[in-house]
Amino acid sequence: MQIERIFAGAVIAAALATGALAVRAPPALAFAPMALPLSATPLPLDRDDPGRSQVGALRFMGAVQLRSPSALFGGVSGLRAGRGDRMLAISDTGNWLAFTTVERGGRLVGVSDGVIAPILQPDGGAAATKADGDAEALEWDPASGTATIVYEQDHRLVHFAGIDADRPASLAAVPTRTERLTPMTGWPSNGGGEAIATLTDSVRIVISERKQRPDGSHIALLTRGGTTVEIGVGGAEDHAPTDAIALDDHRILVLNRRFSPMGQSSVLTLIDLAPALAGEVTAPLPARELARLVPPLTLDNMEGLAIRRSGGRTFLYMVSDDNLSGLQKTVLMKFELRL
Repeated sequence: MQIERIFAGAVIAAALATGALAVRAPPALAFAPMALPLSATPLPLDRDDPGRSQVGALRFMGAVQLRSPSALFGGVSGLRAGRGDRMLAISDTGNWLAFTTVERGGRLVGVSDGVIAPILQPDGGAAATKADGDAEALEWDPASGTATIVYEQDHRLVHFAGIDADRPASLAAVPTRTERLTPMTGWPSNGGGEAIATLTDSVRIVISERKQRPDGSHIALLTRGGTTVEIGVGGAEDHAPTDAIALDDHRILVLNRRFSPMGQSSVLTLIDLAPALAGEVTAPLPARELARLVPPLTLDNMEGLAIRRSGGRTFLYMVSDDNLSGLQKTVLMKFELRL
């Protein structure tokens, strides 16, 4: 998301003026699927209270800061869970990223087996411009291999088949279809589709980061049975949605973030789409706040969500976009969701 890059750039410039920071050069795209070395440093939930383990409806189950010596790493903007401990992510620099979470006693302690690959365009090549590669949201079914990426700037949904986080070669897939929804043409260039969630085979929602109704609700496109309607969904005040994921066939979790010179925070909300699915789409759908992450809690520019379920429990992962800035971090966090 470019507005965050502007803020990060201003902070970096100030740091450079005092000699405090060396800026990384913008990364190049990977040319083919390749191994990506990753390291992980454990982080507490609360740096002022290392024993803290609860925030709202979330029970903390580990966090790590991810690093790589590769200039290709960074800008993670979407996340989904695959089979076992495998994860699939995308970056707004136009790359796929796959890795395995390392967990001990159910707690996240590290990552391993990183792979990075360019997200190919319909012509079979990597993105030639920022607008081509500005991938902001990911939906993926690891069982079927179908994946959808939402891009902003050039607003579109791009669909893939056969994507398998366990098989790096599958990340060299060419898109099967590009979908352009007419209402998206009026979305802000740098505030487009930041969140996508598929609830059933026939129900999908895409939420704009910055396109809002006069009542302050965020505009979302709800597709059901091939028909798309525009609805309004509630958010968190002074925050923008950056990812969403289905909790069941009618409820979604939405990750909202604030990132500004005034400070940063993240709010997890729950939205029930049942009224819209029943055809009642005039009023905005309210958002119920589940958890709020503010300093001194561990967080950064949180942009990605993933869910894993095991033994009747629901585990939620969050990841941040470091904006390719040495002043920011790629943070991966794990929680148990307790509703």
